[in-house]
Amino acid sequence: MITRTLKILLIKIKTIFAGLAYDLSKKYHEELAVRIPLESVMSHFPSLEKQYMFFHHTFWHKLPSSLMEHREYFKKNQRGFGEDAFHAMWYELIKEYRPKNMIEIGVYRGQVISLWTLIAREIDLECEIHGISPFTSAGDEVSSYISNINYYEDVLDNFKHFSLEIPGLHKGLSTDEEMIEVIKSREWDLIYIDGSHDYEVVKSDFEACSKALSPEGIIVMDDSAFYNNYKPPAYSSKGHPGPSRLTEEIDRDLFKEVLSVGHNRVFQKQ
Repeated sequence: MITRTLKILLIKIKTIFAGLAYDLSKKYHEELAVRIPLESVMSHFPSLEKQYMFFHHTFWHKLPSSLMEHREYFKKNQRGFGEDAFHAMWYELIKEYRPKNMIEIGVYRGQVISLWTLIAREIDLECEIHGISPFTSAGDEVSSYISNINYYEDVLDNFKHFSLEIPGLHKGLSTDEEMIEVIKSREWDLIYIDGSHDYEVVKSDFEACSKALSPEGIIVMDDSAFYNNYKPPAYSSKGHPGPSRLTEEIDRDLFKEVLSVGHNRVFQKQ
């Protein structure tokens, strides 16, 4: 039986190892410095690990400083989760596809929708950005959240910190009829499913969102690499069973997987 002291020691060793691996990962690598369209990333870098490192490298060596500062802000005080590579992924996705209508399912403290808004400002893109969230500390089978925060006001404060226009914020569970009507209210060019990790909820989210996605629109599944061959570095994650199970069930004749960035998997409607 592993004692509590040994468990703590193992956690400390793992944390130190992850920190060292993370610091080493910031170095410049010629093979990752290529400029290629997103549609070529999966063929240029056959391994899922190299695809991830391409975006991690992009974050540290190509990303506008404003987006790096945004990531640093949200890494503090548990303002957001995610990984550096995801900031680069969103920048490249929005820059290349230039979506006009975007929505996130599961806002938490506003990291992603504020990043989208900041990117739109950076690339002079006119668009509408929306988010659906209960704006509470409600968790799921794998997650728990800080309870002493007014999440709605917190999102507003985080937008104000970057002098960003407030997006369309819709308060409720994604499975509420009112929120489903929000999803159905228009065709979305980009949707990020990042809410509950419970399989049945993710399934409901995908069914509603996939129907509302525009032709050739993009849908990104968070925490969805649990069952594929991705081997994450010490500072990354494969995600969780619920979203990953649903992602494996997606009909590839209707939705083509065009990109994989760690546990974020990107599909385009066919």
